[in-house]
Amino acid sequence: MKALVYHGPRDMRYEEVETPKPQKDEVLVKVRSVSICGSDLSGYKGGSAMRVPPLIMGHEFSGEIAQLGEGVSGFKVGERVGVVTNLYCGKCQDCKDGLQNVCDYRRIIGTTMKAGSYNGAMADYVVAPAEKIMPLPDSVSFDECALVEPLSISLRATKHAGNLQGKNVAVFGSGPIGLMGVMCMKSFGAKRIVAIDIVEKRLKMALQCGATDAVNSKDDVYGITRKLTDGVGLDVVFDAAGFPETINTGIEIARNGGTLLLVGMASPKMEIEYKHAVVKELRLQSSYMYTSEMREGLQMIIDGKLNVAQMITSRHPMSEGPRIFEELASGKTSDIKVILTNE
Repeated sequence: MKALVYHGPRDMRYEEVETPKPQKDEVLVKVRSVSICGSDLSGYKGGSAMRVPPLIMGHEFSGEIAQLGEGVSGFKVGERVGVVTNLYCGKCQDCKDGLQNVCDYRRIIGTTMKAGSYNGAMADYVVAPAEKIMPLPDSVSFDECALVEPLSISLRATKHAGNLQGKNVAVFGSGPIGLMGVMCMKSFGAKRIVAIDIVEKRLKMALQCGATDAVNSKDDVYGITRKLTDGVGLDVVFDAAGFPETINTGIEIARNGGTLLLVGMASPKMEIEYKHAVVKELRLQSSYMYTSEMREGLQMIIDGKLNVAQMITSRHPMSEGPRIFEELASGKTSDIKVILTNE
């Protein structure tokens, strides 16, 4: 089969590799759509320990079952599917506590973890455990299903905020996770959703995704949000960026007793206005990956509650992957979400 193989920083090759074979309790999936994640791009540039070459990336994908391994029942060849890509152990204390997202023994399709590398879906075929397969109805496109994994991250973070009915919220960063955060917060009943970003095109997309207001981060964010909330501040700030500037502005614009959701991870270390957060009695809640949210997110798309397809700004054949990765790495593209296809 053909695959995009990561050989090192900025070295992605579309080449012939051996087609994987499903083992007991596994299925072989013919990849139809795979989305490029920001973490894939970071790995491509050499900035992620979770991408060790040689590796086939791709953890946001959908396809059709091509072959069933021994012992697999309940599925059939040709069936349209999505895949839950977090392969947690299910036995450790974290898994027992419902924290499968931080299981130390997990593997993630398309990445390198402590338990080792697992080749992903930027290829003609990928192998996955049968228990991770999600049947995909005809009403949901392969492209939409490829966005269920990033949706699950935004969905889990939004759930951490608690009851959002009638609340005023802000979302820092109008990339895929932030935009899906906007969608989820709207679905959960937020009254006012303020999108904050530095790129005007992304702010326009945020309004399209359900934000009530868009604020350029170069403007007076504090003054604008105070006016929008009648001087009170925001109940919840969803930070999908992860820079010191966004975290500290979030602390500033949150109301007393408000919640700051920490999702973005652009800066591994930072200095924050800790005292300011304490004296406002803010709740700082981090959120990482997902547990049950992939299946929940897919159901929300099936039910017509979310329109994730509107975020897709370009589609390309898998064979063009090396060029697309380099364009994205250049920082000169205006794409928001890119899909690679096997059609």
